Amino acid sequence: MTLYKQTPCSPCLCGALLLFAASAAAQEVGLPDPDVVRIHVLEKRPFTEAGRWELSFFGAAQVNPKFTVHAGFSAEVAYHIRENLAAQLGASFFPIAQQSTLSEELLTKANEAPDSAEAFLLQGDVVGGLELMPIYGKLNVFDGKILRLGVYLNAALGVAKTRLQLRPSTDPRTGRSYGDTGFRPMASLGAGLRVFVTERFTVRLELRDLAYSGYVSQVNGCNLSDVQKIEQAEGAEIPSRATGLSGGCNESAFGPVGEVAKLNSSAARDLLSKPTAEVINNIAFQGGVSWLF
Repeated sequence: MTLYKQTPCSPCLCGALLLFAASAAAQEVGLPDPDVVRIHVLEKRPFTEAGRWELSFFGAAQVNPKFTVHAGFSAEVAYHIRENLAAQLGASFFPIAQQSTLSEELLTKANEAPDSAEAFLLQGDVVGGLELMPIYGKLNVFDGKILRLGVYLNAALGVAKTRLQLRPSTDPRTGRSYGDTGFRPMASLGAGLRVFVTERFTVRLELRDLAYSGYVSQVNGCNLSDVQKIEQAEGAEIPSRATGLSGGCNESAFGPVGEVAKLNSSAARDLLSKPTAEVINNIAFQGGVSWLF
């Protein structure tokens, strides 16, 4: 029988063996070289928006023009409560607000008009809300030029001015004619991109959903019963103004006595006879510039 005597390891030898084993294990699992040091640097923004005002101007156009077409402009003022949070107040005006070519062709060729909700036209709005910019970044372009970007979201509530188109542009007697449907509540949701050209000057691209009720009970202040009386009076053998109308009904807004007023009141009757509680989503693309001060 052979006996083996265990010899204790010297401190230097044990340390060398442990270092060798650790190095071998690190190579096996693919760990980085311990001499390589990685440093993550978070650059501080060279300027801040907190506590500053911003004035913006946009050109806007509807991007879902199936039954209606809208184009116009808007202005907005904002106060930046924090670096990434601002309170906003804005107003829009759409000088082009009319039925699409498809809607007019349906009415002219097939005598079919879209429902009032589908034909609703937005003339303008005033809204107030908040804007949040949760994403901020930068790009290195043009040999070291730093381009700073921000992605933002906004939400607002307000009031919208609306109308309905009663006759198409191809009608030789009336041309394109409209009926006023008054004011109604509106909400808007948007998402956009900001490009900081300088500390003060910003280019903005935004997609905004303008949502408002499509329910209509009056045209030019006249209800269904009123427009029926107007249509009958204007279509009589001797056209005349109607009697017994409700207060606030503006009969003259349908046009001069005769065929024009009869056609417009008839179109209003068709729209009022098919009320709907749908919500209209008018999606608009906005492009513009902002100035921080």
